[in-house]
Amino acid sequence: MSKNQQIEANLLAACKQGDRKAQRYLYDQYKVYLYGVCLRYAKTKVEAEDILQEGFFKIFRDLHQYKGQGAIQAWMRKVMVNTALMNIRKYRKVKFSDIEEVRLNHEQLVDISFSQKDRADAVISMIQALPDPYQTVFNLKAIEGYSFKEISEQLGIKEVSLRTHYMKARQKLQAVLKNELEGGKP
Repeated sequence: MSKNQQIEANLLAACKQGDRKAQRYLYDQYKVYLYGVCLRYAKTKVEAEDILQEGFFKIFRDLHQYKGQGAIQAWMRKVMVNTALMNIRKYRKVKFSDIEEVRLNHEQLVDISFSQKDRADAVISMIQALPDPYQTVFNLKAIEGYSFKEISEQLGIKEVSLRTHYMKARQKLQAVLKNELEGGKP
């Protein structure tokens, strides 16, 4: 075991025992990264902050379930994604059903100027502007790397519907990015 792995193991052991300083240190180490994960699923920064706080509560509550297999960051990311999905189901009442037509409003997606913000923030804002369920399916597939089968099992909808939602979200984001990068108007 390397020195860094030993330090992380000691930190996690202290967190499991309820050591507040250790928990604060773990929180400070991963809050920015995990906030980025939350932001992609949220519609607003406030919603992302709520998901982050609830997710960290679950991380500390369920840390005993982490068996040390794989990186702690990956385990924490999975907890955050699941927390975000629960938040979407609970508060946004998104219905993940068979293909339903949701209008992808181009104007909402391009209400961001690349000259005013850096590109990463602009892309996150565009993803946030996607209507549900496109935003969620896009995040799970394109960003998190889940297979359509895994997403289907997690959300309880048919793979063919997921593929359609994903394709439409991707096409819309590509069109918006192409127009913005070329300096054109929609």
